Amino acid sequence: MSSVDKIKERLSIVDVISLYINVEKSGKNFKAKCPFHNEKTPSFFISPERNSYYCFGCGASGDIFSFVENFEGLDFLGSLKLLANRAGVTLEFEQNTNNDEKEKCYKIMEEATRFFESNYENNSEVRAYLVSRGLNDKTIKDFRVGYALDNWQSLFNFLNKKGFHEKDMESAGLVKNKDGRYYDRFRSRIIFPICDSSGRVIAFSGRIFESSKNNENQEQAKYLNSPDTLLFNKSNVLFGIDKAKSSIRTRDYSIVVEGQMDLLMSHQAGFDNTVAVSGTAFSDSLVDNESMKINNLGLLKRISPNIIFAFDGDSAGLRASYRASKIALSLDMQIKIADLPNGNDPAEIILGNPEDWKKIIKESKNVISFELNKILNSINDNRIIGKKIRENIFPLIVLIKSSIEKRAYIEEIRLKTGIPTEDIISDLNDYERKNFDTEQNFQKVKNEDSEVKIAKKDILERRLIGIIFWKENHNDDFSTDINDLLLNIEENYLKELKNHYEPYKDALIFEIEKYYGDKNNIGREIKEIILNLEEELLKEKKVSLGKLDTEEKLKEFNLILKRIEEIKSYRLI
Repeated sequence: MSSVDKIKERLSIVDVISLYINVEKSGKNFKAKCPFHNEKTPSFFISPERNSYYCFGCGASGDIFSFVENFEGLDFLGSLKLLANRAGVTLEFEQNTNNDEKEKCYKIMEEATRFFESNYENNSEVRAYLVSRGLNDKTIKDFRVGYALDNWQSLFNFLNKKGFHEKDMESAGLVKNKDGRYYDRFRSRIIFPICDSSGRVIAFSGRIFESSKNNENQEQAKYLNSPDTLLFNKSNVLFGIDKAKSSIRTRDYSIVVEGQMDLLMSHQAGFDNTVAVSGTAFSDSLVDNESMKINNLGLLKRISPNIIFAFDGDSAGLRASYRASKIALSLDMQIKIADLPNGNDPAEIILGNPEDWKKIIKESKNVISFELNKILNSINDNRIIGKKIRENIFPLIVLIKSSIEKRAYIEEIRLKTGIPTEDIISDLNDYERKNFDTEQNFQKVKNEDSEVKIAKKDILERRLIGIIFWKENHNDDFSTDINDLLLNIEENYLKELKNHYEPYKDALIFEIEKYYGDKNNIGREIKEIILNLEEELLKEKKVSLGKLDTEEKLKEFNLILKRIEEIKSYRLI
């Protein structure tokens, strides 16, 4: 039995999917709101019997592996590794995976991580520095923190001895090439591995180690991150997501900080639902159009739409949290801001007293309330307050999709400023009209214009073939019943229908289960569908006869009329 089969045998598709979204029983199946597109009513159906899912809204379908791939933003090997760990299955890879370019990159990154870890273990000075910053050995080991030696080719030589080609090292973002000579990208830096959702190392973020022995560090950037590679796109991952996602799902919110030390210290303080943007970047869409992978905020939203931005308490941190909030609001997320003391970062606060960090997180405020309080605490002039509300608050409110929420914020502004409601609404409408391209950002499609009228015959054909597929899938012996009813429908016509709908087999089966799954006997429905389909075909045939200018045409026309009357006389209503 293959690793894939073992995993499927041990993990129920309902159990796997219910770890990510809320599901509810619906007859033999389960249903949920689709995690792959926005919807108000559930159209996402899960079949335990066939270990598959299908969404009637967006067409998403597949098994546990494709679900985890799409939800977590992984490739197949990533979903395989994640589910294998969950199922307790040891993976046995095929030999040909050794030739896969991405797999080579994963192996190079893993070897580089081990090399950096080994360097750290042998460097007491680096360890003393991290301990002085408040990290304990367990946190350092869990996050695989390492060290890049103060040497131009130490990693290159190590990987070269392991048999990796220099071009592959360059593709992985580990070395650079200058005039044909390769040298290490990371030198004299504390290394923080960045992992994908399944825990595989895909990039590194390096913080300069300010050793007293190295004067060159004075001229280098404090932080250095891996470039975009075959494995790493800075918009598709967040530092620490592999360790935080389970807690985010349980607590139903995420904490987003800026730096690596902020993240490690927050986890160490008990907030293991923390991720960091260090080495990554936010995108204003859910999916990367080039790679078709889900972006980092999109992944957070799927796990939980609730997010707390806890960036540094200086002006740069406040600006960053405002920008990030606008992006998250446009993705219909619920945003809070943690109010850090001016000039402090989370790592410093936690080092001083972890209880202070807990209080800051607990007292975090909705982004609009936070921005409004900031304005009111710094300005006394009502005219300037109104100007700042227009500049800083309105750009956030117009991104909110819920009219009820918008109204609540307008009321909050009224209560805190004394500005009449009608004036706030008037200014907000004016701002939106002048500054917001509603046609571009909120495209409204009228149902009557976009509605596709489906012919009755097409509906009947789809329903009949769906029932046939469904019955075949359940190995039900109903050939006598169906054959008797189909005597008046051409055999070639049915064969062509089956061939046409074969690619949509799973979708049709789900559709039939949705309508008839709880009924013990669908014989009445089958008969009614076939009779109605036969009538539609006869009507088409009647039209195709055209002028009744021959005896043969007239005879056929009369037979069609007779058969239609027979159908009407005993059709089940």
